[in-house]
This record gives sequence, structure tokens and C-alpha cells, in this order.
Amino acid sequence: MPLLIEELNEEAPPEEGFKFHWLPDARFGSFGSEKIQPLLDKWGFGPDMAMCTFRVEQPVTPDTLQAMLDDFFRSREVLGALAQVTPGLRAFSPDKVKVKWERMSTKAVSMSFLNKFEECGAIGHSGHIRGRVEEDYEGVPICNLIREVVLCEDSDMYDFFSEQERREFLFRIFSHLVFGGASNQWEDHVEEYFRVTKEVYKDLLSVRRSETGDVEVLSHVASVVSLGHGGQLFPKESPLNFCYVIVDPLMRHGGSGISVTGRSGETRRGGSPRAAGTQGAAAGIQCLATVWPAFFSQAPKD
Repeated sequence: MPLLIEELNEEAPPEEGFKFHWLPDARFGSFGSEKIQPLLDKWGFGPDMAMCTFRVEQPVTPDTLQAMLDDFFRSREVLGALAQVTPGLRAFSPDKVKVKWERMSTKAVSMSFLNKFEECGAIGHSGHIRGRVEEDYEGVPICNLIREVVLCEDSDMYDFFSEQERREFLFRIFSHLVFGGASNQWEDHVEEYFRVTKEVYKDLLSVRRSETGDVEVLSHVASVVSLGHGGQLFPKESPLNFCYVIVDPLMRHGGSGISVTGRSGETRRGGSPRAAGTQGAAAGIQCLATVWPAFFSQAPKD
């Protein structure tokens, strides 16, 4: 199982703290779309995944992420919004919330990064996902070789991806889609997983072209592990729980934003061009979260 690293940045927040505003009408190109949402429903994410978007008034930098995350999960507006979509998340002592998190890497921007699954034999040349004798791993059924590569540390195939590569957000999205939700009807071929991974990745992150023509990701992605002694993210522990807070420094939805996702030159988001230099004082936050009390239990509804 990937190593979880706690970030302990001690930078001070703004004097009055970070201020957040829920944007309930924010829409995305993948979640809820006619092409992508039916597949997410098929894989069990309909009732299992919640995603919401917020605007933060102050600018957020990599150095102030710890302070921002602490304020985020202490905020009454944020907690009120998250309670509507993720009832398992609780902050019973907001003043004691101390967020533990892992910084996700966004260096991998090409789907060729996932070719290692074919190189290690988990996927056939035709795209067929190779099966295996099913076994239980911490309550999760390991029924194919992709799942074995992602989750089983004692497998010879686990080391095909380094720990640094496992912290790539692209790797995480693909892995979450393959494992799916409680009512998952999984695929026998990998093409649909690759297609949705690409669309979700483009949808959640803002990128631009550097002077050399390379794609650079501007968004900051935090994988939230716990709220410390002040609250709980998940009712029960599972290797498939996840909660991401994605900070987008570009103006969006009337201001820069934060996405919370759980189980949440030329600049693009979801394939639409945006001019560089449109940063405002605020930042955007997206929160994506999925809760897995157990593999076959239902999680909070989106």
C-alpha cells in the first residue's frame, strides 16, 4: 500500500485566517456529463463519491497549504457544505483540527505514464485486464493483476511503480477508477478506464504551456489523511478511502477555487483555453472525497 507522508509545514496563515465560500452551482466537464457519469455510476461512484467547489479569498501558495487546509476543515461554511454530501466527515472539535496530508505529484501529464501496467503484464497487448485467483486484501477483493500491482505490497509486481510514481495524481485517479465503488461493475478491458482517467485529470487540474512547449500543471493537490484529534474523515478505515483537496490558482467560477474530491503561455482546463496571467487574489478549491467503511458498504452520496 502506498506510503502516506505527513506534511508538517508550519507557515503562518493570514492574520485573519483563510475565508471560504461554497460554490454549489459549479459544474465540471467529467462528473455529471453524459459521456462520463454513466461509467462512474457503473463503477459504483454514483452514491460513493462527493465533489464540491469553494472559493478562497486569499491567495494560496505551496508554503501556506498546511495553514489553508487547517482553516478549511475548521470553517463553518465548509463543514456545513461537506456535511450535506459527506455525512461521514465530522469535525467535533474544529479548534483542534490539524490536517495530516500528503502532497501529490503532478509531473506525469501523459497517459503513457500508465504503460507500465502493460510492461509488467497486468494488461495484455489488446488492452485485456488479466485476471487472477481472487483473494481478500484488507477487505478489498483482488481479482485482477492491476489491483495486485496497486495494492499488494508483497507482490513481485508491486515494485514496477516506485513510491514516488505512486504519488502521481494520474496514478491515483486511475487506481481509484479501477477499484470502483461498492456496486462496481468492472471492465474486462482497460480502454474505458484510461479514457475516464484522462478526462477527470484534465477536468480537475489547470495547466499551461511553458516556454519550451511542455505542459506544466498549476494546481496543487493534497491527499488528506486525517483531521487529527479535532475530527474524522471516514467512519471506518479502508485502503480505498480517499479525500483530495485541489487548489486551483486560476480565476474560475467567479474566483479561484478549491476542489474537494473524495471517496475530489496557454492555459487549459478540461480542454478549454485560458489566458495566462488571469490569477486573482483569491484561489479556487475543489474537494473530492469518497468514503469506504468497507468494500461492500455504501458511502456518502454525491
